[in-house]
Amino acid sequence: MKRADWAVVVTTSCVVVVALWWRFGFERAQPAVAGEPTRPSATTASEVALVVAGEGHAPPPQDLPPPVPSEDYAAQLRAAPDYLDFVRSLLSAARAGDHAAQFYIFRALDYCDDGYRGYFGGQGRRRTLDEALKWASTRWPRDSEEIFRVHGRCHTLMETDVKDLGERGEWLRQAAEGGYPLAQVIGARKQLFLGADPDKREEPRSLVAKAIRSRDPEVIWEIGLAPLDIDPANEAVSDHRAWWLAACLRGFDCSPQSGWMWQMCRYDPNCQPYESWPDLLRRTSGNDFPEIEARARWINEKIDAGDWEALGF
Repeated sequence: MKRADWAVVVTTSCVVVVALWWRFGFERAQPAVAGEPTRPSATTASEVALVVAGEGHAPPPQDLPPPVPSEDYAAQLRAAPDYLDFVRSLLSAARAGDHAAQFYIFRALDYCDDGYRGYFGGQGRRRTLDEALKWASTRWPRDSEEIFRVHGRCHTLMETDVKDLGERGEWLRQAAEGGYPLAQVIGARKQLFLGADPDKREEPRSLVAKAIRSRDPEVIWEIGLAPLDIDPANEAVSDHRAWWLAACLRGFDCSPQSGWMWQMCRYDPNCQPYESWPDLLRRTSGNDFPEIEARARWINEKIDAGDWEALGF
């Protein structure tokens, strides 16, 4: 394996593992609401221009239903100082069948269940804030800021005997069955990581096949985190870096301020404050970047054309 290949594999593998367990970047990421892609920052836009060399995407396809106006729950989640209050504010809508509300209740509960238990302990006596800070000071990467953030958002939810909020997995299931694309792709990934038989991947594959038809940049990014092994013989659809770059080109926030870059730079001491995800990818992949770029461009071409079979769906 080339040295550049090894660097990006080690770096991205570390972050993928953390992302799957800690639900990265709510506080810093600016993810697109499903069906409503965000515009890249100036840094990202310049990278996109370099990568696609002036090529645009095809006109919006005609096979999608018209967008349904909804609350910007993603923005509300990012701004929420207390996730218990946030979850309770969405309960009525979620119980009434609002699949976006169901998904963001799941996301808040997931963040706290994993993050709070990770820093403050699970069963038995939990660590105090001071104890958690001391415990984390001996581990890498050290991140007292994140401990304060998790404690502020989650301690009320996690330390209060609340039985009316429901289970995170049940909210995710309802949102996925209701057709919410992000819930579908994250539900598929959880199935795969929680012991799904490698030979029985049709259900998670079916969920991703439905989700990708939204053409939502955040869904495309999440597909890059899913261990689908869609077609090992086709590097264009089996390389998670290509899916991430494809998402950047479609408007997912890959700027230096994004949640993904914050997570990545916790593990890469060579990160620079001005680097976007395409910058980092170009640096770590070296001479392989043009090939990854071509894969990402090919993925987006197939998405624009609705050629799901070529993508393995």
